[in-house]
Amino acid sequence: MANVIEVCEAVIFDIDGVLVDVRRSYNEAIIKTVQLILEESYDIKIANKFPFENLISKLRNTGGFNNDIDTAYAIILIILHCVLINKMNIDKTIIIFDEIVGKLDDKGKDAVEKELEKRGDIRNIINDLRYPGCVDYDDNADDNKISRLFNEIFYGPVLFKKQFNKEPRHYFDKPLISHDIVIIKEETIRLLSQKINGNLGLITGRSKVASYFTLGNLMKYFKEDACVFLEDEKREFSKPNAFSLHKVFDNLGLKSALYVGDSIADLLMVENFKSQTKKGKIFFCGVYGEGEKSSSNNGNNNSESTDNNNLDNAQENNQSKIKEKILKSKNADLIIENVNDLPNILNITKN
Repeated sequence: MANVIEVCEAVIFDIDGVLVDVRRSYNEAIIKTVQLILEESYDIKIANKFPFENLISKLRNTGGFNNDIDTAYAIILIILHCVLINKMNIDKTIIIFDEIVGKLDDKGKDAVEKELEKRGDIRNIINDLRYPGCVDYDDNADDNKISRLFNEIFYGPVLFKKQFNKEPRHYFDKPLISHDIVIIKEETIRLLSQKINGNLGLITGRSKVASYFTLGNLMKYFKEDACVFLEDEKREFSKPNAFSLHKVFDNLGLKSALYVGDSIADLLMVENFKSQTKKGKIFFCGVYGEGEKSSSNNGNNNSESTDNNNLDNAQENNQSKIKEKILKSKNADLIIENVNDLPNILNITKN
């Protein structure tokens, strides 16, 4: 498939997990939201050693959790089912979590609710959480606390007000979006842009505000008509809905494109587009790496720190291998470890 770029008129990117490492931003916002909701509303304390990253990855691999607030809600609901209703310890909770995830499809939070209802009475808790509830952030409305808390944590006070035109209520610390790490190099974008006459686009679950904040000057390489920020669209248009691909193809009058994503939701979006139209040809490039390679201890010689970092690296490598295996099983057109590998894979280099 190295010649795929020769038949494509555009390259469209996901942001999170592809252009940007979000493990210390979006993932941390999920974790912090789960911990705060459980502790403040149900007096359940979940320590940081709980395998959050692994569980987040497993939910995303179902294809139904492109929305990170949905992910936070699902984790909260499963923990309440296990700990609050069935009085399970953490070890048993992790086992049941794996069982539940193994039965999920790409229907996301609805699939979690359906599976839990088979296992007992969860409806009272679902009603209590009222998710997604009101998402308009009207200060006079009783909006959903999970959504609001997550967004306040992720955006921080200044950007939260910019995005929603409301004052924060719950969180006034440093925004976790500031922990985003840009993976893609400007040279990578420049080479691709030159090859396809500037036809670069974005289809991302994040908002326009969040995208511009993190990518900054790199946004100049992406055509405005080729960018869809799904947080700013109606909820039903979220991936794996192919709405955004149709929009970009129509806006640019495309006949073919390459979409670069890192999740099963991305791949399913491409498959849905293929099944819905004959007007355009789409290829999918799956990215399986978990961001830039990090050193084993960042210069810290403390043995406990080194052991923890080695464990983190082992978990990261395992998650990457699982994602690579899934992408292969789904017959992705291209599979790469890092977005900066794309020019070499497509034979687009200065030489």
